Amino acid sequence: MAQADYNLANQSGSQFRVELNSTLDAILSLNSGGTAPVSAVAYTLWADTTTGLLKIRDGGTSAFITIGALGSVNLGLAALASPTFTGTPLAPTASAGTNTTQIATTAFVTGQFLPLTGGTVTGNVTLNSQSDIRFGDADSSNFVALQAPATVTSNLTLTLPAADGSSGQALTTDGSGALAFATIGGVPTGAVFHFAASTAPTGFLPANGSLRSRTTFAALFAVIGTTYGSGDGSTTFNLPDLRGEFIRGWADDRAVDTGRAFGSAQAYATARPQTTTPSKLLSDGTTTALESAANPSAIGFVRTSNTGESITAGSIDSTGSGTEMDVINAVAGDAETRPRNVALLACIKI
Repeated sequence: MAQADYNLANQSGSQFRVELNSTLDAILSLNSGGTAPVSAVAYTLWADTTTGLLKIRDGGTSAFITIGALGSVNLGLAALASPTFTGTPLAPTASAGTNTTQIATTAFVTGQFLPLTGGTVTGNVTLNSQSDIRFGDADSSNFVALQAPATVTSNLTLTLPAADGSSGQALTTDGSGALAFATIGGVPTGAVFHFAASTAPTGFLPANGSLRSRTTFAALFAVIGTTYGSGDGSTTFNLPDLRGEFIRGWADDRAVDTGRAFGSAQAYATARPQTTTPSKLLSDGTTTALESAANPSAIGFVRTSNTGESITAGSIDSTGSGTEMDVINAVAGDAETRPRNVALLACIKI
């Protein structure tokens, strides 16, 4: 260790040589010592043996600035090529959006990129090239992914609703990207259809005239009320009974099937045949004949002969009277008139 006052002018003879040697030692040892050299000028080097640091006097000769650690490779400073840092190195934080070779600090990274283990992201996040957003299951063995379509003609933003919807509702859009929960308009309550199985599907009841609770099936009761029966008059109501029935459209003031109330039942009937040449069975009490009649009345029913009608030589004339019956050829039949049909289960939506 050596330090000197770097002043040779006041020395003479052998003492000058001693002072010169001390000065040279100070230069060679970088003014090493436990305290700062007294005769220091701007940019004087000092090997501080107390702290083990190499220091340099600042340009204003007011203080020494640490350069690095004595005894450490490269004074403990990072090499220009592939340095290895220890401790907590600091660097300026680049402004948001910087895309250069500048060192990125943790402050920059936190503000620019998604956190890997939770956190809050501020600003927009863009995944390019149809990349996925993936949600892994409990053991991360599988995932559910969302991704953009292969081609998007313009930017599209979907805004989620502010609150959850009700059970069974689905997300719908207003056409401008605003999503909301809504009930999908499927089969309306009270709709009737036929099912190709002997039991009603989920969400339906068999239309069998049975009694149902006005509370349990409040939605259905609100639609059909007591149209098909008032049940017990207070807590129940009747379903329509469509077993073995054909459904006929309600006339609703049209001049067809007049006088019908909505929801009313109608017994079967057979219309009178529309023909211009039916047969007549004629009798005057003695003679019976089968003739054709141009203007029959009440086909199939016995009636008193009209004035002037009589049977003469098997024909109708206008000179007498007798009993006649308009008839249709009788053939074997069933208890009702019906078209071809298939029996299916009539159901009503609850």
